Amino acid sequence: MNIVVARRTETVCRVLLGALALATILAYFGLWSWLCDLFSHFRVQYAVLGAMLAVIFGATRRPALATISVAAFLANLPPIIPQFVPPAIAAADTRSAPLRVLAFNVFKYSHEYQRMVQFVSEESPDVLILFEVTPAWAQALDALRAHYAYRWVHPGDDASGIAVLSRRKPLENQVIDLGGNGVPSLLFTVPDPGGDLTFVAAHLSWPFGTRLAGIRNAQLAALARLAREHRGAFAIVGDLNVTPYSPRFQQLLRDGGLHNCAEGVGPRATWPAFVVPLLIQIDHCLANAQVNASDFRVGRFLGSDHYPISFELRVQARTP
Repeated sequence: MNIVVARRTETVCRVLLGALALATILAYFGLWSWLCDLFSHFRVQYAVLGAMLAVIFGATRRPALATISVAAFLANLPPIIPQFVPPAIAAADTRSAPLRVLAFNVFKYSHEYQRMVQFVSEESPDVLILFEVTPAWAQALDALRAHYAYRWVHPGDDASGIAVLSRRKPLENQVIDLGGNGVPSLLFTVPDPGGDLTFVAAHLSWPFGTRLAGIRNAQLAALARLAREHRGAFAIVGDLNVTPYSPRFQQLLRDGGLHNCAEGVGPRATWPAFVVPLLIQIDHCLANAQVNASDFRVGRFLGSDHYPISFELRVQARTP
């Protein structure tokens, strides 16, 4: 390799290592600052970069820099490893019927209506939850009317547009404002032989800047409070604008007594679909101890900046 090229390559790698070390440190202080919280979302990318730099510095005989790279790699593993460990859960109630749920942020600027309808027809979920439902998207949902007898459609913009379509007749539904900022979420309950299952379908605030991050954090706290106070099977589904690596996400799980329905399947990135190297998971299903989640999947590209997610839920057997 040309000496000049080799030196420039090493300089670039040193700069990347410095940036990696700084980002890794800042990511651990997400509860202190919205900016630090943003750094917490890219743990997988940090780990991959750390491994790559360790190989490069090892091959070029820079042991000190290789050691720092390995340390950065290892420092980013603890938040990632739990995603590969299945949660310890009780058996599902033998009376409970499996409920297939599909959730998708359709993207208000997308016009791929037929592509989405075709995907839903193929997946055939029992409950369909959509976000960023504009008036045009609401009209497109008429193509699914024959498959879903029960519909709640609230056309709006990127934050407020929500639709819930269900094969099971909801026992109740209630529009709630999680952050006190006028953006609706839907709380609804569907019947199940093993016990009723209550959902919150929510699209939380984009967390850029002090004000918007504050709204998102207030919404997360409201979700934790709802989960903690609910008696019975409970699940949160939506575009939560936070990843499993964020301290805010972990706080939601702890405070709400929730588990991540994607645990045990490894990282499942859902956004931004147009920028593959930056893919992270911000679309989630979270459930309490009375819900057994399985078969969490990320669907194919449907023209949105998000990928759809689907999963199966069962109400767990109650302990005597």
